[in-house]
This record gives sequence, structure tokens and C-alpha cells, in this order.
Amino acid sequence: MSWREQRNSWTILAVSSATAVLGYYSYYYQWQAKQKKKETPKLPRRLPTSREDAKCLQPLTLPCGLTLKNRIVRAAAFGGSDIDSLLQTHVEVAEGGVAMTTVAYASVSQDGMTFANQILLAQQNFLPDLQKLADAVHAKGSMLSLQLAHAGSFATASVTGTQTIAPSGIFNIAGFDFARAMTRDDMDRVAADFLRAACMAQEAGCDAVELHCGHGYLLSQFLCPATNTRTDEFGGASIENRLRFPLRVLREIRKTVTIAVLVKMNLSDGFDGLSIDDAKAAAVAFGKAGADALVLSGGFTSRNGFYMLRGTVPYWSMARALGATKGLALLLLGRWLVPRIDFEECFFLQQARHVLGVLQDNNNNLRHVPVCLIGGVVSLSGIEGVLEEGFHLVQMARALIQNPRMVRDIEESLPLLSSSSSTIKTSNQTKATTSAAVNDVRSKCTHCNECVVSTIDPTRVMHCPIKETQPQDDNKLDW
Repeated sequence: MSWREQRNSWTILAVSSATAVLGYYSYYYQWQAKQKKKETPKLPRRLPTSREDAKCLQPLTLPCGLTLKNRIVRAAAFGGSDIDSLLQTHVEVAEGGVAMTTVAYASVSQDGMTFANQILLAQQNFLPDLQKLADAVHAKGSMLSLQLAHAGSFATASVTGTQTIAPSGIFNIAGFDFARAMTRDDMDRVAADFLRAACMAQEAGCDAVELHCGHGYLLSQFLCPATNTRTDEFGGASIENRLRFPLRVLREIRKTVTIAVLVKMNLSDGFDGLSIDDAKAAAVAFGKAGADALVLSGGFTSRNGFYMLRGTVPYWSMARALGATKGLALLLLGRWLVPRIDFEECFFLQQARHVLGVLQDNNNNLRHVPVCLIGGVVSLSGIEGVLEEGFHLVQMARALIQNPRMVRDIEESLPLLSSSSSTIKTSNQTKATTSAAVNDVRSKCTHCNECVVSTIDPTRVMHCPIKETQPQDDNKLDW
């Protein structure tokens, strides 16, 4: 083929791909408009009268026997690409009072990486750093969880050095390339990689692992009918088939390690993918397979990344992080490539209620499986409201990035009932119970999403323009 023919072929491919992308996002906007027409129920709110009355400050024991000191967990969100950054992020929030903090985006396989200096658990090199991190978090009174992930089709080929793999051979919009459909040997290898990573987490002293079955990562790609079009027992229209490989991974981890195993899963992919009925079936299956908690989220990184975030899309900051070519494409096509979705507090609540209901159904015998709400959790009254409704935990990311000591703020805002008198003690004073007043504690996060840019360019330090810092020692922590 001559260079002119090659040029024409690439031009046709580029135009066709651009048309497909714009067509897809045009369809997405129609889908989103339909979703907005659905009635959004009012968020239940509750203000506790004391620390003892605060549900969020009560301990919770998971099915595996691990006891969390309260109900607030720092969600898996990028916390740095080197051990010093990870220590700063997780020790800071541990000192701030969370029950557990989660290290994000630990890739179990070389071919599942999305950036060059990502945590890679396929080798033992990270073990000493992970041990140091676990010890430092434990010293501050919190527990450490490690998120296990494989990016599948949206892994970065220039980083992995191989063609990306996925449940089916599909076009990856984010990477502008094609993934190879996984073989049985691929599945055996990747399942073994997940298990090896979980064993490393336990060896390092982590208290839990979080199996990433959401956000369009590999296990989520298996669950999504749009990205799993296999015709064998691992795919197709049947959710039972699409669950088969993720369940295999979970079961092999659960029967091998003794630490807690949480499962992060989607309620919706943010487009016409996983249905709520699929999500309910997946939740029941994960619960029966031994999950110690289910973290209910949504969105698909390669197709609708801000579905899981909501709020402002920082197009200019993202464009600078992406570089000249991709940055220009984002500025020109950003409204379609990364659509903005309005922020609402606890925005996954209505969908999560469906999963909570099916798990609390006595016929499923899964009432012992804790359900964790994530997405727009920003206030004490909101947290208390959803816990009152039956959820067991909440996960927070941006709110804790903006104010790492928010849990301490909640504690200090509430009076402490004395066991020896009828008075209420606060951090500053003692006063009669009848005069005690409790104010809502709310994150000052504006959902500008500037902190998200560091996930695009991991060399950039995580940045919150309005982060609250401690006055002592310039917020430098000892570990």
C-alpha cells in the first residue's frame, strides 16, 4: 500500500471514529435528559444530639471479623505516585479520624496499567513501601485498604508495551485503539494476578482489599453488556454469564486471604450499559461469594468519567495535563467527550436504595453484608440520614481532600454525654444538656474537580485550591 493510500485509510478511520464519538455522546445527552426527568427523592437528614447518638461514630464489624472504629472511609482516589505522597495523603486523613483509608489504582498486572509510575503489584518491589504505609496509618489509629484494579481496554499501550485486553475486542474511545478479546489463558493469568496482589496486601499488613468491579475497569467491562459481547459462558445478554469471571476472582481471593474483601461495583455505567436489575443481581452474587462490604458507585472512566464525580469539569487544567494533541481535542470537543453533570448531595442514593432493598430481603439471607454509599457525601446530616435509612458505611474522597480532618470536626462539634452526670462535655466547655446545640458539619468542597487532574497527569501533585490545613508545623506529619 502506498503512503497516499495509507494516508487516505487513516483519514477515513479518523473521520469515522470522530463521527462515532460525537454520535455516542449525542446519544448520551439524550439518555441523561431522560434520567433527569425521573423524580429525585429528597435526601433524608438527621442531626445527632451527641457523640453517642451519632451513628457515623459507632463501630462496625464486617463479616470477616474486622471492626471499623466508625462508619466513614476515605474512598479510593489518587493520592500520589510515590511513597512520600502516599504517606502524606493517607497518614493525614488517618490522623483526621477516618476508620479506614483506601489506596487507589493499584494495578495487579503489567498490562492493566494506565500510567508509568502507577503502583504495580505484579512484582514484590512495592512490598516494603506498602508495609511502611500500613504501619504509618495504623500508628494514627486507622486501617488501610488497597484497591486492586486492572484497566482492561483503557490501559495505556505505550506504558504496558502490549495490546490492551478486554472481555471483547472493542474500540477504546479514550485510547483511540482496539483491545484484544481475552482468551481462557488470559483469564487464568489475570485471576492469578488478582490473587497474588491480595496476598501481597495481606503480607504488607493491610486490613482490607477493595476489588474494583466498577468505573469501567476490566471486571466492570465484563459486567457491562456494551463492552462484553462474548458468546461463551463469560458474556452475552445473561448477567449470570457476565458475572462469571468477576465472581471467580472474588471467590479465589476470599478463600485465600483472611483480611477484609470489599467490592466496588457500579449501579449504572452512566450510559445504556449495566441496568439496575443487573446491579441488583451482581450485588446478591457478590454478597453470596463472600464480599465483606459492597461499595455502590457508578460511571465508566473511558466513556463518561464525570458521571462518578459531578460538578465542574476543569477543561483547561485537564487539557494542560493531557498535552498538546489530546488537550486540543478536549478543548474543541470537551462538551461531548467529558459532559458536565450537575452535582447533587448523595447523588447515587436513589439507585443504591434498590440494591440495599434486595440485600435486606430475607429471602436472600444477605442482611449481614454491609452496604456503603459513595458519591457526593459531604455533610454530617446527610451521612446520618443515609445511615438511619439502613446503609452501613459511607465513603468520601473530595470532601476529605478538601478537609482531611472532617471526621475530627464532626466529633468535636458534638457534645459528649458524661456517664457520671447529666452534663454534656465539649472540647471547649461543659454545659447543661438542655442548652446544647448541634450544628451541621459540611465540607467546603466546591466540586471544582481540580483535584481530579492529578489522575490524568500523575506527576502533578494533588491540588485542592481551598484545602484546609493544620496550622501546626505547616501540616507536615511524622510517620
